[in-house]
Amino acid sequence: MNDRERLAEALKIEIDRVRSAPEAPNDRGRLRELVSESLIDVADLAVHLDDEDRLLIFESLGPEEQADLLEEVEGEVRDYFLRALDGDERLPHLLERIAPDDAVDLVEDLSQSDRDRILDNVETQHADKIRELSQYAPDTAGGLMTPDFVATSQEATVADVKTLIRSRDDFESIDNVFVLSKERLLGVFSSRDLILADNSDLVKDLMTTDVVSAKLGTDREECYRLMETYHLSTLPVVDQFHDLAGIVTVDDVLTVGQEEASEDVFRMAGSADIRPTRDSVLGRVRKRLPYLLVSVFGGFGSALVLKLFSVGDANVISEVTYFLPMIAMLGGNIATQSSAVMVRGFATGEIDPHHIPRVIGDELQVGVLVGVVCSVFGAIAAYVLGENDPLWMALAVMASIASLSGISSVLGTTIPSVCHKLNVDPAISAGPFITMLIDMIGCAIYMAFVIGFGAHLVD
Repeated sequence: MNDRERLAEALKIEIDRVRSAPEAPNDRGRLRELVSESLIDVADLAVHLDDEDRLLIFESLGPEEQADLLEEVEGEVRDYFLRALDGDERLPHLLERIAPDDAVDLVEDLSQSDRDRILDNVETQHADKIRELSQYAPDTAGGLMTPDFVATSQEATVADVKTLIRSRDDFESIDNVFVLSKERLLGVFSSRDLILADNSDLVKDLMTTDVVSAKLGTDREECYRLMETYHLSTLPVVDQFHDLAGIVTVDDVLTVGQEEASEDVFRMAGSADIRPTRDSVLGRVRKRLPYLLVSVFGGFGSALVLKLFSVGDANVISEVTYFLPMIAMLGGNIATQSSAVMVRGFATGEIDPHHIPRVIGDELQVGVLVGVVCSVFGAIAAYVLGENDPLWMALAVMASIASLSGISSVLGTTIPSVCHKLNVDPAISAGPFITMLIDMIGCAIYMAFVIGFGAHLVD
């Protein structure tokens, strides 16, 4: 059992202990201590808890820890907390404890009226920062940046800068100090330079004017590339006048790197999910279905090509074979989508080993639903291209796709899970097994339905 599994078990035990003692509702000290010591891990585990347990954990914490938890949770857990706190006078005060760029992430999905209602009760300066950041698209440098940075003039001394840093505790990062003339970015120097310099040294003698920066509208992937290429811990973001608007910190781009990598992987697998295990079943269906429908139309094209080559006296291509590519293609793509979910989930730690059965169950539902929709379009294609008995052929294709879809989802999730359990890299080993099995099973299912629905379809 690893540390994460031990934490999940300890959390469950402590929650059960608190629930078993309703006569002592304030006896939550041990739960608070457990959560506080591993708050980031608890925030990640919260997706696997039910709403009552999430609320119990939240209510066991103090205001500072509650703000930290709100800052760390994502997706459905964040949405749940916002719904639970709607109308609660604590929410504006919690937002005041959260950095403006993170607070924007919390309120960005709220309606404009709800957002204004909440921000009207937040301290004015902090609320103004949140509103300002909200105007930028979340996938740009403006949407990533924080306005809380260390800035000084070139005429200041090292002692002045040290005093400035000591006087405030709301700087997102003090790794770099930015030198401005009014708001215009002139240069930068590191905290290391600051520590090694004499207090009487002038800032203009420390700074470098060769500053790598991004524009407000720069894509977040480009921000990631800049910080990685130039080994930056902070990236200044400037407007059209080269005025410093904010900075992107390394923790922000680490998240970007993971999300962009996940996005690329899932797009290669034919999906638009970023964190699919944290999305609803219908949400996954909606994101994956467009890619699968492309496979249906591709299968229609393959069937049309085979039909064109079946004409003439030397006809060696049976009508039954027209739709084999479509069925194999759909089954393989559905399995690939499910496999990508598992491989990515194991790589990032998003999938807890204790919850693999739930993930497999969810993927099975997704596979069945997308299969039903795709089978209808597949049946239409079979009916249009069918020759001897189009209706029976359409039914055979429809039943084959619907049946294979569920099986594909199960294989796409279970094979990577078995590989992971055996300490074999699922990214390498799962693919060949899945492809081989889906092709074999797809052919067997299709031929079984063809024979079952109408033996006269087989030449």
